[in-house]
Amino acid sequence: MLVALPVIALLISLAILFSLARPRYLPSATADAGKISIIIPARDEEKNIAVLLASIRSQSTQPLEILVIDDQSTDRTAEVARDSGATVIAGQEMPKGWKGKTWACQQGAEAASGEWFLYLDADTVLLENSLATIAGLTSQKATHSICPYHRVRRPYEQLSAFFNAITLSGVDAFAATPSPQCTLFGQVLLIHRDHYRKAGGHEAVKDEILENFQFAQRLKSREIDVHLYLGKGAIEMRMFPHGPGQLINSWKKGFLAGAAQSPKRALLTTSLWLSGGMMLLVSFNLMPVADEAFLKVTLLCSLGYGLLSYFCFRMAGNFSILTALFFPIPLLFYQSLFFKALLDQKKGVKTTWKGRTID
Repeated sequence: MLVALPVIALLISLAILFSLARPRYLPSATADAGKISIIIPARDEEKNIAVLLASIRSQSTQPLEILVIDDQSTDRTAEVARDSGATVIAGQEMPKGWKGKTWACQQGAEAASGEWFLYLDADTVLLENSLATIAGLTSQKATHSICPYHRVRRPYEQLSAFFNAITLSGVDAFAATPSPQCTLFGQVLLIHRDHYRKAGGHEAVKDEILENFQFAQRLKSREIDVHLYLGKGAIEMRMFPHGPGQLINSWKKGFLAGAAQSPKRALLTTSLWLSGGMMLLVSFNLMPVADEAFLKVTLLCSLGYGLLSYFCFRMAGNFSILTALFFPIPLLFYQSLFFKALLDQKKGVKTTWKGRTID
């Protein structure tokens, strides 16, 4: 029966709830941040770095030091960071076999004097008193990573909805049952210096595009616990303020590598969610030649899919309910970019990011 198509689409889409059933937020305990060295790798971040540093300086507790690793920027990143009170370390020429971010992070660790390292991407922002909350995690002998809440401001940024939600489901850290695998979010990492060295530092993952996956596995192999959290209410990010081109290149950068590293059950639930949406698009195309019952069921299931997607999107950022209800737009964008990345990989086309080629 044709009417079963949209029903099946909605039912299989519910699988995504398994991967996002147990969201984990930062605990309320606070502590002094005086043992923490904040390390910020930055390349051409003059527009972001001042905002992040101002948010750090406004905190109720201050870190031991703030180190900005200027990764050979071509803009005023170093000058802005220095004027904002940070210690700027001029990044050295990247050795062969390294990626830009891993090399900058390694240089930051070598210069840091704190007991704990807090790595922050330059496009993140700490909300009020969040540094004290992050410092509260140092009472646990574990490595902690936080996914910042995506603060969306412009209409084109809504196109990131599926990407952000799949990032959360793909780590498999918030699933209904604990995952035997672990990873790290790339934007925020709190790690004890001894654990960092025990895992080999960023040198151990120097040639990885998504170094957070491999570094997490090294921590696990050394019996170091990894805890992941959602950053809503504590830390935010503005990912793509410079236009759609930045959004496209950023997601293409680690698209296929991220899919390859995700746990199989996370891949299954996200694939079912995406497949359900595509099945509903097929149902839309059949509506002109179908009967009234099929029309009503398709519209009802599409509403259900939109509300389900809205639940997932809002875990990741302040995405609009209209983005969820008109899900075919961000869904087709996601699928198009995925297949474009796959095609480029087969053709040997390289993605560029901030003037560097991503192998």
